[in-house]
Amino acid sequence: MRLSLTTPRGALIDAEVEEVTAPGALGEFGVLPGHVPFLSVLKPGVFVYRTKDGPRYLAVGDGVLEVARAGEGDKILVLVEQAAHAREIDRDAATRDLSAADGELARWKGDPGGEFQSLQSRRAWAAARVDAAARVAPH
Repeated sequence: MRLSLTTPRGALIDAEVEEVTAPGALGEFGVLPGHVPFLSVLKPGVFVYRTKDGPRYLAVGDGVLEVARAGEGDKILVLVEQAAHAREIDRDAATRDLSAADGELARWKGDPGGEFQSLQSRRAWAAARVDAAARVAPH
């Protein structure tokens, strides 16, 4: 299967993969070769793709994933707002960001409008980074 993962900053992954596990809006799901074509909304979380060299982990933000049949093989197209390779994440900074967002949410007294939604998104992105970084061995 061919995996293409792109953010607004450009392509992050273009690789042959054996398996993908993604954080869908309705729960985590996996894609193996021969999967039926479909489209899914993604939520912030850990995105895993397995190559012949083993698993790779990323933190991803909101986005979409499409599985399509393309001639000789399957194609997985992923478009996300943001993504980071787990091995490149500053785990301490992500943990601080998560704690700060949790504190702000605990103290929130305003209405659940745009600012609140933005804060929840910030917290979800921090949690995705912490979770992804925890999947790779410390250096």
